[in-house]
Amino acid sequence: MQSGFGLLESGSVSCRNEVNIMIKNTVDVVFGGLTYWMFGFGISIWVEGESNQFMGVSNFFLDADSEVSGQLFSLFFFQTSFATTATTIVSGSMAERTKLEAYILFSIFNTLIYCFPSHWLWRTPESWFHQIGAVDLAGESNANCIA
Repeated sequence: MQSGFGLLESGSVSCRNEVNIMIKNTVDVVFGGLTYWMFGFGISIWVEGESNQFMGVSNFFLDADSEVSGQLFSLFFFQTSFATTATTIVSGSMAERTKLEAYILFSIFNTLIYCFPSHWLWRTPESWFHQIGAVDLAGESNANCIA
């Protein structure tokens, strides 16, 4: 997904900035993925008895040694792709306007911002977005809850 967005965005910038766009998409995966591994997954995941309606409070620095580790890691990689793609979508509007250092900080910050609505809507029917009638059009189901 990242390379597709990179090609889309490189078509809307000058020739001298095409490499810059591809580097920014790589930065999304590296720094966004690292941030999501360290903090994001723990904030966005719903673990019964260890989470509240605002955020998750477990699975930081994800390392599972249990019978659900396969399910947990597949959910982690699936959600990481959404978190990094959310940053990549915005990178097109920032093309040719930001320095790489500022974009790295944005990538880290945006990954953390993504985690809260992810927890609010995708983790459980008890979440407050579900209670006010929000509908998820991205197709995520509640079957991914980790008990």
